[in-house]
This record gives sequence, structure tokens and C-alpha cells, in this order.
Amino acid sequence: MIVKKRKVPLAIRKLRALTYRLPPNHPKLPLIMNDLKKREAGYKGECSIDFPLSFLEPKSYFILHDLRLQDQSRFFQLDTLLISKKFALIIEVKNMAGSLYFDPHLISSFER
Repeated sequence: MIVKKRKVPLAIRKLRALTYRLPPNHPKLPLIMNDLKKREAGYKGECSIDFPLSFLEPKSYFILHDLRLQDQSRFFQLDTLLISKKFALIIEVKNMAGSLYFDPHLISSFER
């Protein structure tokens, strides 16, 4: 069962509103559009996990999206927290363009 639904982040909503209100020749518009595209790509990546999660039995799992928690004096954010009777799973989604290269020598140095 989805306990906390995902919402379009406030930063994206603000940037969208700003792009509608600025004149097309505004000098900051390209920077704003670039920031908006990056944030929308990240949000789209977070939403991409919704389809696989939809196959889970709703009565067996609690799903919390975009969870903001406090650790003493600091706050941190989790993209999705999946909770069952046996475990809790933190799902952090990254939406990256291009090719990823994993250096096997670097990875093996962490295994020591």
C-alpha cells in the first residue's frame, strides 16, 4: 500500500512557473531551463520505480515516496522506502545519461 504518494517537487513547480512568466529573450532563461531539465530528469527517474513496485502485493508492503527524515539536527531525504514485515529497503534512484564505466581495479581495491 502506498502510504506516502510522490508529488512533483516544489522546485520543479517553481521553475516551471518561472519559465512561463519570463519573456523568451530573458538572459537567465537558458540557465533556468537547464536547471529545470536536470530536475525533471531526476524526478522522472524516481517515478520509473513506480511500475516495478506496482507488482507488489499491496497488503504486504508499505511504500513511502520522497521521505524527509531528521537525524538529530540534520535532515535527509529518501527517494522511496519500502517496508515489509521482514525488512525495510531504501531505494535511491539515479537517472544518468550516457555510458557508465566501472573500473575493475578501483572496485577491487574496495574489496580488501
